[in-house]
Amino acid sequence: MIWEDGVAESAKLVKLYGTDERAEAMHRVELGELSFLLGQEAIRRISWKGVELVRAIAWPIRDPSWITLMPDVAEESFTKEGDSAAYDLRFTVEGTLDCRLKVRADAAGKLVCDLAMTALTDFRTNRAGFTVLHPIEGVAGSPVTVTHSDGAVEESVFPRLISPDQPVMDISGLRHTVDGATVDIVFAGEIFEMEDQRNWSDASYKTYCVPLVFPFTYEIGAGESRTQRIEVGFSGEVSIGSASGAAGLVLSATDETAPAIGLALQPGWQISDRSRALVGASGAGFLSARITPGTPADFLRSVRELAAELKVESDIEIVLPDADKPTDSLTEVAARLSAAGIQPVHLTALQEGYMASHQPSGPWPDGPRPVQVADAARAAFPNALIGGGMLTNFTELNRCPPDPARCDFITHSSTAIVHAGDDLSVIETLEALPQIFESANEIGGDRAYRLGLVSIGMRTNPYGADVADNRAQIRQTMARDDPRQRGLFAAAWAVGALASTVGSSVDALCLAAPTGPFGIAYEPGDISQPLFDGSPDAAVYPIFHVFRAAAAMAGEDRLAISGLPSCVAGYGADTEGGSVLLVANISTGSVGLSLGREGSVLVLDEASFAAAIGSPDWLESSSRLQADRIDLGPYAVAFIRFGGG
Repeated sequence: MIWEDGVAESAKLVKLYGTDERAEAMHRVELGELSFLLGQEAIRRISWKGVELVRAIAWPIRDPSWITLMPDVAEESFTKEGDSAAYDLRFTVEGTLDCRLKVRADAAGKLVCDLAMTALTDFRTNRAGFTVLHPIEGVAGSPVTVTHSDGAVEESVFPRLISPDQPVMDISGLRHTVDGATVDIVFAGEIFEMEDQRNWSDASYKTYCVPLVFPFTYEIGAGESRTQRIEVGFSGEVSIGSASGAAGLVLSATDETAPAIGLALQPGWQISDRSRALVGASGAGFLSARITPGTPADFLRSVRELAAELKVESDIEIVLPDADKPTDSLTEVAARLSAAGIQPVHLTALQEGYMASHQPSGPWPDGPRPVQVADAARAAFPNALIGGGMLTNFTELNRCPPDPARCDFITHSSTAIVHAGDDLSVIETLEALPQIFESANEIGGDRAYRLGLVSIGMRTNPYGADVADNRAQIRQTMARDDPRQRGLFAAAWAVGALASTVGSSVDALCLAAPTGPFGIAYEPGDISQPLFDGSPDAAVYPIFHVFRAAAAMAGEDRLAISGLPSCVAGYGADTEGGSVLLVANISTGSVGLSLGREGSVLVLDEASFAAAIGSPDWLESSSRLQADRIDLGPYAVAFIRFGGG
């Protein structure tokens, strides 16, 4: 993408991403039939004859909380001569780990990566070195040949449903085929194994080192060096036919209803009188408040007042101290909620120890298991529907699944930045969400399926002491405060998340919070918010309008949308007033789309950004165009209505 210079460029970046930090530049390399995107943190979208065979080769360095540390690049060079290319990168991490990467590739289908890491002082890490990501499209459920460190060869398979533990162990080589093209990967320097990254909504399987049976945190001693190598070979003829161009948007009826859209709340996410009025206009279908036995009474009152403003009921998530007896704590919470005028419709309770992630084999926290806490919750709240599952990611639900017979619904949340914070990786999570929903359906059987907060940022960190501090407002993994929440990016991503629920049993999901790091309404805070701070007109973030439109569709007949390019997501329903659609460009380029017939269209993009953030009624107060074709800029969202005016 080509940007203007200076102030205009900064404003454009902020509208798109909520920050003027430039996204990492990815350089496209083409060597005959081999192509890939090359950046300072990874090689992405590695394809042979147009088929993606490797999603990425990356070299992350993670701290003891699994947060990916930012590299400080010292030297970088790229050369291309004839049918071969070379890339050399030297970087340091935290000033203590010196890393030297060499990448060599050629048109014959060979890609070799070497990494040498030397600790200048003692360096503690949970992971340091190569990870190889395997795509899920054309791969999930397909065979893979595994070579182990002793030379033994095993025929295995990439799991179709998401595996809670490592599907392949002790790896020194992998071989598999996609659409007739074959990839051979050789690993050296460490013991590697594979995990199913779809657990965390990454659209990949990941082969990494070191195995999780080793201590999570290990030390590279001062002066110690570690080397790793990845050799990748590509071969074969592609068997797929040429892709036909999209014919344009096509709508078809389903037997599904659009899910309810809710707001997540917890103490600390301030709701001022000004924000209360804005959030009251959001049309949220329910509130989901997370509390503890010690949550202040004034927060409980604010939940009741906001629920009254929205004319909705409240769902409650309760995190219980491990030292407390669930029966005693839940009885106390029930009394406090009743005193505050809150009668939960849906309720999930969990011991604090289960807010952390544990391997499927344990060890598990001492005390009652989640199913026992669910039984205690049913006794304390006999009129509420009781949830089973987790308050963090699908990962934790998959590793410790609920007993469907002992709960009324299953639940979990989702964040898009567990392993990577770049824009491309966040957009790729939209590929994995449908597979998460399919696997959750298998776990829950016929139980209702209510998602907690589905967001870009991380609400809580099950894998470390806390989320990453992100006052610098960069694209940081495991950060609660992600700047993209304020930009067009989050609005477009939210449309993609909604679109991913088609074909699933998702009944409800929280798409945002009233204010704070996941907010739909603007509130000044400790972190700088360009284009919002100091603006007398700033009221809501772009995602507010997606939230409001989706909330209005809840309970209506769901529409399936086809004919869209891969860079476009669509979500819609049939209403009394006609067919209503949200169509989002989830890419950095511009895209044109035929609607097939004339409709009423309003586009949320860079041009309309200022008007949209200034008014919660922007959808109703803005003039719409009658059109049978739309052109969408980067991360633009079109609000479309067919019939009914």
